[in-house]
Amino acid sequence: MEYTATKDLGFKETFDKWNGKFLTEDSYDEVVTSKGVDADIIKIYKPHASLGEKPLLAAIVKGHVKNEIEIKDTLFSIDDVSTMRANAAGPIDHEEMKKKGLIEGVHYKLRTPNSYYPLKKNGKFNRIAEANAIHSVLIGYKRGRFTGMIGASGWMEKVKNQPKWEILKRIAPLNESALKKAAPDVWRMQRTFADNHIESKYHIGGAPITALSANRYSTEGTAKMSAHVDGKDLEFGLTTMCVFRIGDYKGAYLTFPRYGIAVDADDGDVIIADSNELHGVTPISGNGVRLSCVAYCDEHVATMGIAGKSENPIGPHNKDKHGSLDEFL
Repeated sequence: MEYTATKDLGFKETFDKWNGKFLTEDSYDEVVTSKGVDADIIKIYKPHASLGEKPLLAAIVKGHVKNEIEIKDTLFSIDDVSTMRANAAGPIDHEEMKKKGLIEGVHYKLRTPNSYYPLKKNGKFNRIAEANAIHSVLIGYKRGRFTGMIGASGWMEKVKNQPKWEILKRIAPLNESALKKAAPDVWRMQRTFADNHIESKYHIGGAPITALSANRYSTEGTAKMSAHVDGKDLEFGLTTMCVFRIGDYKGAYLTFPRYGIAVDADDGDVIIADSNELHGVTPISGNGVRLSCVAYCDEHVATMGIAGKSENPIGPHNKDKHGSLDEFL
């Protein structure tokens, strides 16, 4: 089954309006759902000319992980939060900060509308900014922001999480097979990039995927995710997301405001999406929980070939030369 978006509001125009902000019903005109649809794959295309290749915005691979109960239960057991995802966590609510006894300019100062520097015990503001806490946890491999070195995420380094990791790393090959079904040409390019430029020890479950992001939405916790672009994903690649539903809820749509499209996945579906487009998750309502695990290939983990960067330490970790990760990359 195929859909084609009927409008394109423009990347810059949509970015300026929605980036870092929570999406509302005004951000979409149509909800594409897999519920009750008799099709294995539902493809959603961006508006395109009549000639040439149709650009894929998103796809739903129905029921691809429906029977993965152990994975679903493990994702449900993760209740960790992150304060490091500023663009996805929404604007800082100063009234909510006041309820916590925190006053702007006294206990924290803004870095951006979505992040702030907290006051340290020594009376100075921390140099590392924080954001609203959201139930979104990085699992897998990353290049350190302040070291330039590649290693496991903080969640993985905790001994108590090792049994969960053994289960969750099965997500990568499952999501990869969904990508191969929905977009074989993109899968082939992503597979080739990973094989040629990323060391095999960073391939989760042998797939061309280096990181997972475990997300949890509910009215009692993180109810939504603000609009953002995933800056670490391959420019030519597509991201993958398995979705599990618990209980009865509405909303929590993966939404692309540029095209006015919202995606509603059923329990056990895998969404394939162009995460280089501005996207976010609309508010959830009801008593249920939406679990998702995004699996993607982080190009910053590449160390081999012309696309690779060595693991030369940066900043204070390099005695000879200081610098930032952005300069290094």
